Amino acid sequence: MDINSTFLTYICFLIKYFLFFTSIDHNKQDGVVIKNFIVTHHHNLVAAIALIAFSVVVLCSFDSGQAMVQDSVNIKNEIIPDSLLEKSPTENNYRLSGSILPNEGFTNSLIAVDGISIGHAMEISNALRFHVDFRFLKAGEEFKVVYDSTKTNVIEFEFKPDVVTTHKLTKDPEGNYEYEKISLPVETRNRFLTGKIETTLNQALLDCDIPVSTSQEINGILECVVNFRTDARLGDQFTVFMEEYYFEGHKLSGGKIHYVSYSGRRSGFHEAFRFDDTDPLSAYNAHYTKDGKALIHSALRLPVDKIHVTSTFGQRRHPVTGKRSFHSGVDYRGHIGDPVYAVAKGKVIYSGYDKLNGNKVVIKHSDGTKTYYIHLDKSLVKKGQTVKARQQIAKLGRTGRVTGPHLHFGIKDNKGKWANPLLKRMIATPKLTGEKYARFLTQIEEIDQKVHEFKEKNKLFSITSL
Repeated sequence: MDINSTFLTYICFLIKYFLFFTSIDHNKQDGVVIKNFIVTHHHNLVAAIALIAFSVVVLCSFDSGQAMVQDSVNIKNEIIPDSLLEKSPTENNYRLSGSILPNEGFTNSLIAVDGISIGHAMEISNALRFHVDFRFLKAGEEFKVVYDSTKTNVIEFEFKPDVVTTHKLTKDPEGNYEYEKISLPVETRNRFLTGKIETTLNQALLDCDIPVSTSQEINGILECVVNFRTDARLGDQFTVFMEEYYFEGHKLSGGKIHYVSYSGRRSGFHEAFRFDDTDPLSAYNAHYTKDGKALIHSALRLPVDKIHVTSTFGQRRHPVTGKRSFHSGVDYRGHIGDPVYAVAKGKVIYSGYDKLNGNKVVIKHSDGTKTYYIHLDKSLVKKGQTVKARQQIAKLGRTGRVTGPHLHFGIKDNKGKWANPLLKRMIATPKLTGEKYARFLTQIEEIDQKVHEFKEKNKLFSITSL
């Protein structure tokens, strides 16, 4: 007997039972009749109920499967209407253009362009995130998507964060993206600033035509060594040595601050020097005092050696599912086997594996805060173990549900709420040592020489630049 005929047999039995049950009066005597009926037919009755329950589960699973298939269908790529496309005058392809939207992130900015499907947006985003640090996205930065003659396949993508930089993806015959960074030559100019505080440091910097973002960075450096609330006074003096970049005579945004000093009657004299490690992504690239001490001694340590964020904190499109969801931490790009460090002293409360997170370590710290290290290749600690700040606890990996090797790092405060790690002050080390400190001293000598030459040339501390 096949399952269909069995199913029909039990359905008929249940109908028979239902008719019998409703045809009798529910008095005490008929209760005995019911009991005898159930005892006689209980095997069939249980089997029928079980089969129907199983059928319901199957149907629900079928519906869920249909829903999953439907989700997949929704992100498949369809032919884009001609009205949305710009045809290349020289090549047989079509283009769509857009820009980064405020507070929307990279993937959602792509999806917001009429004609770009979720599937194509995820495809581009996942290919680019390991080459572009998504922390530095700014509203208005432009991108372009190039489609083939069928208007269904992306063959090229360009992202221009500024006029001199282009991040380009080109699809090869196997359907994989090849990445290329195109950088136009720029002119580097050194700039020295000295000034007196007449209102606030921020206003003095703005009077020097310092961009807001650079002014904020200078303020952030000096706030680590000067208590502006209690020690700053009118007439205090500052010096800044920085690099600025120009293209075709126009100044570009940003720059690199090599040196900052502050001198005041109450605050005393303080200075900070930038250390440039051999790798531009090094976590050690930061400002230190002359003896190599970090400007913030009590800050959390960084969990990795190289800083490249592929996914920021908050709402995003999940790189695997394509669904909009909350991202409870930040993702740091890396290579399998790269060291992963504890950001502060604490006790390991979990070291294990699950399907979504892969290998995971959770550390509880003295203030009740918990830090999470996820998608690890291998954990090097055990539950119950005490760890120190910047102690290696694991190796970076790509376990669990991921698109590539990275560390997902999360912070949960003592009230159980996720916090944005990018808003926390984090450093690689409280003090440079060894070979790094030796190179830092050499860099200080070069900076000191240039600052000395400038001060000799400009004896008065009026607001000037050279």
